[in-house]
Amino acid sequence: MEANNVAKGTFQITSMNAIQYIVMALFYVVVAKTNALTPADLGLLSVLSFIASTLVLSTLALPTALTKFASEYMGKNQSQKAASVQRTLTRTVVMLSLAGLMVATILSAPLSQYFWGATENVPLIILISISAFLMNLITLYRSGLRALQLFGKMAQVTLIYILISRIIAAILALLGFGVSGVIIGYIIGSIAGLTAAITFVRGKFAKPNNRTPIKPLLKFSFPLFLSSLALLILSQADIIILASATSNYALVGIYSVAVRSLLALSVIWQPIMITIFPIISSRFGLQNPKGVSNALKIASRYLSYTIIPSCVLLATVAPTALNVFYGPNYVSGATALAILAISIILAALLTLLTTTLTAIGETKQVLKINLISALVAVTLLMSLVSMFDVVGAAVTRLAVRALSLTLAVHMLRKHVSVQLDREALWKSVIASIMSVPFLFVLESVMTERFPAFQVLAAEILVAGVVYLASLYALKALNGQDFELLRQYFPKPFSKLIDGLQKIMTRK
Repeated sequence: MEANNVAKGTFQITSMNAIQYIVMALFYVVVAKTNALTPADLGLLSVLSFIASTLVLSTLALPTALTKFASEYMGKNQSQKAASVQRTLTRTVVMLSLAGLMVATILSAPLSQYFWGATENVPLIILISISAFLMNLITLYRSGLRALQLFGKMAQVTLIYILISRIIAAILALLGFGVSGVIIGYIIGSIAGLTAAITFVRGKFAKPNNRTPIKPLLKFSFPLFLSSLALLILSQADIIILASATSNYALVGIYSVAVRSLLALSVIWQPIMITIFPIISSRFGLQNPKGVSNALKIASRYLSYTIIPSCVLLATVAPTALNVFYGPNYVSGATALAILAISIILAALLTLLTTTLTAIGETKQVLKINLISALVAVTLLMSLVSMFDVVGAAVTRLAVRALSLTLAVHMLRKHVSVQLDREALWKSVIASIMSVPFLFVLESVMTERFPAFQVLAAEILVAGVVYLASLYALKALNGQDFELLRQYFPKPFSKLIDGLQKIMTRK
């Protein structure tokens, strides 16, 4: 039942995330292709997004504590304790988020002066701060749904926010409202998403008959808060240092588009992280370390056969992809996109390990990993960005993620047996690399003769065929893989999966 719940939950989240990232991608395609937002506008939006990200820190990572403790208590059939945790953290997060909004408003003028040399962007900073405040509350309620393992409802909340916010943002941008119109769209979408989240959570927790002290919750979450600060540096330092070092917001916009393009790959690996967290937490709470190791191995197998070929494909066809979706003005970011795509493979595996560390309560170890990585990232960026611009920023992300993954493996081994599916890893790497020569040939033959969209479609088709044929030749897939697919997809897909199993598996 637990495996079935995870599979179904992962499918629900994946389906919703697929729609989510399609909508997000279409938003950037529309505003870039129509020039409703110029590369400089997108650079401005990236810096504003960084400012909004700092407000996430005001929650002190307490939403993660909600998932951790509520799911653990419910796994032990202690529903009253779970409800008490939910009530305490809701009140605390609301107060902290309000305080963060007030601070951001007060600092809006100095921030505008620092980044743009004038105070004209103060209204934009205030608007993006309001949007961040609402997102904090959405994150809190989504954490409650995650603890309840209501993964479908959780995905719906995100989908409602994304659909409404991006559609309205795109419309307002096309009407000439620029960046301010985009942020107003974000706010309207946040209100809709928050309303849905509150509705879904209401009545799902029991009525608490006692009060949970905040101190043990803070003890768990505070290292995660510091870790979130380090993660903010890791995710935004390259954009901020690039903006500060060059003052070229068009270049910042092109790089930020490359970074955001990789969000589409999150639909592959994020859902399994969301669903596996409460499972690992519950198993560890029941003192079942072997179950934790098995969950790790299954998740790593799924990641190997999905994220590796996707990243290799994107890295190979980066120039064509940027030209198709954003236009020729953004093709200069192709090298950076290729490097970033490869780094996503490491990021997915790293997230699996840090999610496991968090689920078993080892948040201090996660903090160590992120602090070391943030320090190395800033050091590398200060030298590489000045010499290589966006390529230096991309190389920094790749190097730092490799370091972080090495540290995570070392630290997790102290607590559980780290059993990644090595066979799946090497077979997927070989199968993915096999498609690269074919893609280079297609690129050289078709680029000057066919439209970019047709070239990209042909490359995706060829890459998929070569990858599957290589997996067949390597005897990579087995019956358990297809059984997992049957749990993952609705019943109408069973016949299709049966046919695929007959083709792809051999003795």
